[in-house]
This record gives sequence, C-alpha cells and structure tokens, in this order.
Amino acid sequence: MSLRRFASLRYKLIASYVAVIFLALFLAGAAFVLLLREYQQRIRIDQLADLSFPIAGSVRLLETQGVPLPQIAQALRLQADELQVRIIVADRSGIVLEDTGNVLVGELIRLPGRDGAERRGDSRVAYYASTEGPLLMVAPSFRVGGPRPSSYVVILAVPQATIVQSWWELAPSLGFAAVLSLLASVLVAIFLTRSISRPLVQMTRASEEMARGRYDQSIPVHGHDEIARLAGAFNAMAQQVSTSDRTMRDFLANVSHELKTPLTSIQGFSQAMLDGTVRGEEGVAHAAEIINGEANAMRRLVHELLTLSKIESGQIAMQDEVVDIDRLLRDALRRSEWQTDGISVSLDSPLVTTVRGDPHWLGQVFANLLDNALRHTPSGGAVTLRASTTDAPAEVIVRVHNTGSYIPAADLPRVFERFFQVDRSRSPRSQRSGLGLAIVREVVQAHGGRVEAASSAASGTTFTVCLPLHGVSARSPIDFPVTRVA
Repeated sequence: MSLRRFASLRYKLIASYVAVIFLALFLAGAAFVLLLREYQQRIRIDQLADLSFPIAGSVRLLETQGVPLPQIAQALRLQADELQVRIIVADRSGIVLEDTGNVLVGELIRLPGRDGAERRGDSRVAYYASTEGPLLMVAPSFRVGGPRPSSYVVILAVPQATIVQSWWELAPSLGFAAVLSLLASVLVAIFLTRSISRPLVQMTRASEEMARGRYDQSIPVHGHDEIARLAGAFNAMAQQVSTSDRTMRDFLANVSHELKTPLTSIQGFSQAMLDGTVRGEEGVAHAAEIINGEANAMRRLVHELLTLSKIESGQIAMQDEVVDIDRLLRDALRRSEWQTDGISVSLDSPLVTTVRGDPHWLGQVFANLLDNALRHTPSGGAVTLRASTTDAPAEVIVRVHNTGSYIPAADLPRVFERFFQVDRSRSPRSQRSGLGLAIVREVVQAHGGRVEAASSAASGTTFTVCLPLHGVSARSPIDFPVTRVA
C-alpha cells in the first residue's frame, strides 16, 4: 500500500477519529483511576478499622486477665501474620512497646487526639500517618472493652505505598476494557469514514473523467445530508457541462454548415467572374446579385450570433419600462403584413395588459414568433395571437398558434437551441438563420419569464410566452380585436 493512499482523506479521517477516541479513553481512564484510587484507599482503611476493634478488644481482655505484655505481643504477631497487617502497641504517652514489624519499639509516636478522630458508625476511629515513616495507622477509641481506659493503645499500620497501589489490582481489567473500546471505536470510525469518503471518492473519479473530456458522469445520491446535496449538485453540474459541451459542438458544426454554403456560392461565382466563365452584363449582374445575397445572409447570421452571445453574457442591458403587450402584438402584425398572403391572421387581446421590460426586445420576441408561425403556415391556414392573464401567479400569457405545421415530440425540447430546424427543406436558407427562437428564449428569460412550445398533428403548433404581469385594465370601446384575412 503506497504512502499516497495513507495521505487520502479516508485515512486522515480514520486517524483523526482514532486520535480523538484514544484521547477520550485516556482522559476518561485517568479520571476513573483517580476516583478508583480514592475509593480503594477508603476501602482499605475501612478494612483496617474493622480489624482494629477485635484486636484491641483481645488486647484489653488479655490485659484484664493479667497476661504480661510479652505474651500479648506473641499473640499479636500470630494475628499480624494471619491478617497480613502490622500491629503496634503503645502506652498512653505514645511510647511504642511492641511492633510486629520490629522497627518502632521504643520510639515515640503521635497519638491521635480527639479532634483528629473521624466518625465511623457508632464508634470513633482515628486515621493518621506516622511522622517517622510512610505508614498509615488506624487506632480505635481508647475506651474499648470497658469504662476504664486501657493501658495500651493498639494501632494497625500498613505502608502507604500499599494503599496507593491497591487500585493496580484492577489495571488488567481496565486495560482489557480500554483495548476493546478502542477496537470497537476504530471499527465504527472506519464505517463512518467509508460512508463519508465513498461519495467524495466517486466525485473525484468522476471529476477526473470529466477532465479527460468524458462529461456524461453521474454518482448515486443517498440521504439528504450535506454529502448527498453535494453529490446532487455535482450531478447537476456534470449534466450542465455535458449539455454545454454538446451545445458547443453542435454550435460549431451548425455554424460551419451555415457558413459553408454561402462561402461556396461566393467563391464559385467570384471565381467564375475572374475566369471569364460569366460573360455579359446580365451574367455578371446575376452573379453579383447572388454574391450580395449570400453576403447579406452571412452578415445577418453573424449579427444574430453576436446578439445572442451578448444577451446570454448580459452585455445587453434590458430597459425597465412599462410595456403595453397589446401594442407590441399589433406592431408585430403590421410589420408582417407582407407575409400574410393567403393566411388568416387574428389578434385576441380583450384586456390592456402591461409588463415591465424593454419594449424593443419584447417586440423582437413577438415579431420572431409571428414570423416563424407565418413561414410554417401553408396557404389557407390561420395564425392566431391571443393574450390573457392569470392570477396565481400574476402573469401575462401570450400564445402564438398556427395551423398546418407539426413538430415531433422528440424535437420539441430542442426547438429553442441554436440552429436547430425540424425540417431544413421547408423554406430557403437565406430567409432564416436558425437563431430566432434561441434569441426569443434568452430575451424572455432575461425578463423573468419563460417560453414553451406545444404541437400536434391535428391542431398545429403553439408557442406560449409567460411574463410577470405589471398591470391590467379594461379596453377602450374603440380598441377592438384585429381580424384580417389576406
């Protein structure tokens, strides 16, 4: 396994989890050990206190029976060996008379006073440490076994190191529990890091594939957390990039196709004029007319491409004015009168509706839609412009419908793409560039609206423009719908 793999996000997450878990276990274990240490000390001292009463009582009993101190000391040594404690006998002044440890005999020790005693049940037991060494001593009350005080003070002692280290008896169990907890935590950390890093790894691989030019990437989305949202955003981005790439490729192919034909015509006729193949004023005039027409078509194509590019990039600032939709529709009808030969054209706009926007570009939208409808309507057909409003949401709905044309369902989503044409043989190429509907969509979207297309073989084709409504009022009696049959 390479070092690069250990440097991955997954292993960094595992290492961070393990470090945090180990630190938490260490701190918890240290706190537990401190608490357990005090608890074990208290238990050990209580055990000594429980032993001190019967031992002191036996000494008191032997003393009342007149047993000499050496015999009492011998009995105490047997008890000390059996109980594994150290027994010290001192007189009332604190002089050590007997010590089963054979260290403090003849020494003076400080006996606990009344203030140093600690309440334990119904008796009084004094806990104190020797000043001569690291001993912890436990002595019962002086009045044990009768009302008259004993001549001897019996003290049980153990090394303080033994008390301090008593908690080590549980160390193996604590260590085993800590190891199990650490292993379980590591397994949980591995599972968590896999659930977090897996979509990130998938996104990384998909990004690398996109960098190689393969844009059709998608990763599964699970759940609703931030990782899932990131995965969803990545899929949307990949889809958008793929669409943009396909659009760009189509755009280049379409531009090349649209420019190839006029350039071929211009080159062919200009070469014929240079070679003398075209002779006479009439022939030269005809060739010049064709060259001029093709040049105009190219100029119109370039102009619309630049216009569309500027609208998409926001370089064209749309005006913010109150625009009368009915007036724009009537102006579009007047400008298209030359195209209405044999076609019935009608306008149904019962209300005066207004929107906020740029009157020039909105007028261009309806002019393009009307021009598109007229070009695809056969003689004897009908074109209808209808304006209406909706309350929720408050919108102006303009529908441009024409009979006699049909767009297949598979082509409807692409009618607003650049250069897309359902049937390239319907009209002469010089009369259209394939950019009109693309410009319509960009202008409508720039005004906060939307444009849709619907088509059926029975009823024809309808383009619907929806724009945010600014105002609506009743129409004047002299304003009546326009209906014309050409």
